[in-house]
Amino acid sequence: MANNFLSYFFGVDGDQYNQRYINQFGGHNVPAANLIGTKQAVWIDTYKAYEHYIEIPELRAVIDRRATMMSSAVPILYDASGNVVEKHWIYDLINSPNPIQSWSDVIYSLSVNDALFSISFAYAPKRSFGIVNLMVPLPSNKMKVYTTGSKIKQMDADGWIEKVRLCYSDDTTEDFSLDELVYLITTDGVNLVNPSSRIESLKFPLSNIRAQYNKRNVLLENIGSIGILSAKNSDIGGALPLTPEEKRDIRNDWYARSKDEIIITEADVQWNAMSFPTKELMLFEELDADKRAIIDVYGLSVYLFSQEKGATFSNVKEGIKMTYTDTIIPETEQMYSVITKQLGLEADGLYLKPDFSHIPALQQDDLATAQALQTRADALAKITLGGVSLTEDEKRAILGV
Repeated sequence: MANNFLSYFFGVDGDQYNQRYINQFGGHNVPAANLIGTKQAVWIDTYKAYEHYIEIPELRAVIDRRATMMSSAVPILYDASGNVVEKHWIYDLINSPNPIQSWSDVIYSLSVNDALFSISFAYAPKRSFGIVNLMVPLPSNKMKVYTTGSKIKQMDADGWIEKVRLCYSDDTTEDFSLDELVYLITTDGVNLVNPSSRIESLKFPLSNIRAQYNKRNVLLENIGSIGILSAKNSDIGGALPLTPEEKRDIRNDWYARSKDEIIITEADVQWNAMSFPTKELMLFEELDADKRAIIDVYGLSVYLFSQEKGATFSNVKEGIKMTYTDTIIPETEQMYSVITKQLGLEADGLYLKPDFSHIPALQQDDLATAQALQTRADALAKITLGGVSLTEDEKRAILGV
C-alpha cells in the first residue's frame, strides 16, 4: 500500500537520511548504534525506526494493525450546527487525493509515520480560493524541520518553523513552507516541535526481540552434535569401547536414515543427549513479553494478534471494541481535527470527522443500546398504563436520555 508508494518515489529504505528529522542548526550527529563488546548489553539504534519496522515482524504487525484500523474511517464533513455537508471541494480531494492513492492509503501512511516518528507530513498545496486538490504523504525519516530560533512568544506556527526540507535518495532536496503541508505531531508531553518517537521507549524490548531471533537462528543453523552413542559393554577391567567396525556401521546407518527412524545394531550402546531443550531457554516467553510491550505502547489489545493461548471469541470481540473506543477513534479524531484546521476548513465553520459506525464490532454496541432503550420504553409504557403520573424529567430518567 502506502509503504510501496513511499519506497518507489523517495527510497525510504536508504540509510543516507535515515536519521532524526529535526535539524535546528543544519546538522545532526547520530550517536553510535551499539556498545562494543559481547559481554555487555547490545541495544538497537532507535534512529533506524523504519529499518526496525521492516525487519521486526512483531513491530510491523502492531503498527500495520493500528494504521489499518485508523484508515478504515469514512470521512464526513459537518457544519458548525452538526449537519452533514454533502457538496464541497474536500470530497474531490477525498475521492482522489493523489494519482495512485486512495484517501484510506493517505491516512494509512500518516498513521505509519506517526507510529514510527511521532510526526508525519503530507504535501497539500493550496490552489485558488484556498482549494486543496492534492495530498501526498511524505516520509518523515527524510524530512528535516528547520526552526527559526525564536522564543515561545509566537502566535503562529511559522514563527517557530522556518522551513521543512525533503531529502531525496539522489542527494537532491526540496524545501516547503508550512502552508504547503499538512503537519501532524503526536506530542510526548514535553517537546513541542521535536517529539520523542515511541520507538525510543521500545529500545529494550525491540533489542531483545532481535537477540531472541538471533539466538534461535544460531540454534537451528549450528546445532552441532546432539548426543553421544557410547558403549555399555564392560568386563573386569572396565568399559569396553566400540570396535572401529561397529562405529562405522552405526555412523553409516545413522546417515542413511531420517532422524525419526530406529537404528538397529548388535552393539550394546546407550544414548547421552548433548542438546539443551529450547523451551527451557524461555525464548518464546521473552518474545511474548516484548510483543506485549509494543502493543501497550500503541494502545492496542493483545487479543487482536495471534497467540498460542488465551484468545477466545469473546476476548477478541472485546479487544476490538476496546481498541477502537480507547485508542483508534480518539487518535483518528485528533488527526482529522488537525487536517481540518490546516486545510482551512475550520475557518469556514466546517469540520471533517471520521465515522466508524460501519465497523461490525461497534454496530453491535449500537444494537445493545437500542435494545436497552426499547426495554426502558416498555417499562415506561407499563408504568403509564398503570395510572402512575410522571413528570417529563422522570420519564427522561427512566429512558436514560
